[in-house]
Amino acid sequence: MERKMPQISAAEWQVMKVLWKNPGLSAAQVHDEVSKENDWTDGTTRTYLRRLVEKGAVCYQQDKDDSRIYYYFPAISEEEALKHKSRSLSKMVKDRVGMVLAFLIKDSDLTDEEIAELESLLKEKRVKSND
Repeated sequence: MERKMPQISAAEWQVMKVLWKNPGLSAAQVHDEVSKENDWTDGTTRTYLRRLVEKGAVCYQQDKDDSRIYYYFPAISEEEALKHKSRSLSKMVKDRVGMVLAFLIKDSDLTDEEIAELESLLKEKRVKSND
């Protein structure tokens, strides 16, 4: 049975991106990373971490030597979260998926590898739709 995916806000998503890239950071370290793109206070970062823990998206481990320090880890993978977000978007746009994909592609900086992967997926889709 598939577990229920937590709803993650845009701000919480920024915290998750930091943890996916660097699992096991303390709250202060997470704050240092997210503050590169946001002018959040340390308290704001800690609030988002607490919410993500409550939602089951993040788990933590207490420092062995200093019980005031917690290290945070993603409890869900980036792939799982992206799949969930894309399914939600797909349901929302239903018969306009092609248009949304076109917007996303136009507005994105894609590597040659990503472009090749998209081309391959589209070719597979075309073959399946012609069967």
